[in-house]
Amino acid sequence: MLKRALAAVFLSAMATSAWADHGDFHCSGIPFATGPDKEAVDQLAHNNGMRKILFFLAVQWENEEMRRLCDAAANGEGIDTSCFDGRRDWTAIASRIPDGLEGKSNKELRPVMLKLQSQEHHTTKRAEALRHCANLGVVDSSFK
Repeated sequence: MLKRALAAVFLSAMATSAWADHGDFHCSGIPFATGPDKEAVDQLAHNNGMRKILFFLAVQWENEEMRRLCDAAANGEGIDTSCFDGRRDWTAIASRIPDGLEGKSNKELRPVMLKLQSQEHHTTKRAEALRHCANLGVVDSSFK
């Protein structure tokens, strides 16, 4: 019962924290649920612990990509600020997976997942990336 409750909390956090309505770069719904993103996660993750690790690594990649795109826009380049669904670079994301995780149990993966979670890519770092973009005038200025 506790595991189900924790899973529900995690899915809720995934759907609301990193993907809350920010205007630009906004995605609605549960991330990685369809299309090429689901296929990539299904290939890369052998259990729920690995799915959580992939979530944090994907958000880390997204934050860096948002900054890169906003810097490009500030330099006059045309960019796409829509949701990253279907546009994530899973090769780049997969390259961030620490060595030696393949086949490990959820319990064995937990320290890696907790370390990634503590880096706050899905919360604080996401807000910092959006503020960077807002300061450049690329996204809604409410993030300043």
